[in-house]
Amino acid sequence: MSVLAPLLEIPDPRRQRELRRAQACVGTHPSRTRFLLLTLVCLAWLLLGFSLLGLSFHVTDPDRAQAALLGALLVGNGGPAWTLLLSHWLAHQR
Repeated sequence: MSVLAPLLEIPDPRRQRELRRAQACVGTHPSRTRFLLLTLVCLAWLLLGFSLLGLSFHVTDPDRAQAALLGALLVGNGGPAWTLLLSHWLAHQR
């Protein structure tokens, strides 16, 4: 049997630096409470969009119905998208 030599020798200072960097990254992952909060905020945006959509079907004035429909599309799609974009941006500002 022969002893195999490692393919790459990593110097000890670099190994310590990589270990410190990896340990620093462990705490940067989003927590469960942050995930639940973002989920609830996105669901609130969706419910507001659905309520505007329902309102657009029950309003008799065509202009108001179209405004409610367009508002439902904007709020139902744009609200969660901007919430997630802003939360991601704010998390990386620290």
